[in-house]
Amino acid sequence: MKKKKALVKTNSSSGFTLIEILIVLGILAAVMALGLGRIRKNENNIKKSLREISVLSREIRNHARLTQSTMRLMIDISEKESKFWVEKGDSSTLRDPKEIFKKDPEPTDDKKKPAFSLYKKLTKKVKPLEKGISFKSLEVENMEALTDGLSAIYYSPEGYVEASILQLTDGKNTWSLIFNPLTGFVDITEEAKTLKDITRQ
Repeated sequence: MKKKKALVKTNSSSGFTLIEILIVLGILAAVMALGLGRIRKNENNIKKSLREISVLSREIRNHARLTQSTMRLMIDISEKESKFWVEKGDSSTLRDPKEIFKKDPEPTDDKKKPAFSLYKKLTKKVKPLEKGISFKSLEVENMEALTDGLSAIYYSPEGYVEASILQLTDGKNTWSLIFNPLTGFVDITEEAKTLKDITRQ
């Protein structure tokens, strides 16, 4: 007589329990929420910077016309901290194409008044860009593009603005601010543009 083998049911523990799956999903959701929060904050910073400079350009043009003086938007391009501010000169001040801007000008014995000074009605002090955002380059018509150092965009008493493109970056993406020479308005594009690209269109 043949003996029947007893069927023993073994409990396999190769799967995950519902609690383990819920814990893993909770951790993933928390990590994603933190990551998305940082991305959104960076997007808000770049939008704020783009908006601030485009509005400032129109205001500089208006003030230059109202006060009948030459004004300039100073741009300090630096990897550590990019900054900008507005300076005002008199009506006869023109851009010197050979002018070299110095971040820290040497003190002189001359008691001569500087040609330009900080215009506190528009920028009370030197303003840094939002955290994580920096200037990448500034290209002004008839001048070499600047990727590091100090330069400016000039606004005339007649309301003209130097044709310029200012690029901002968050380290991954680049945005271009295109300054219209007749209106002072700024067009924003989500890509790196040059003046040659604009004149071809």
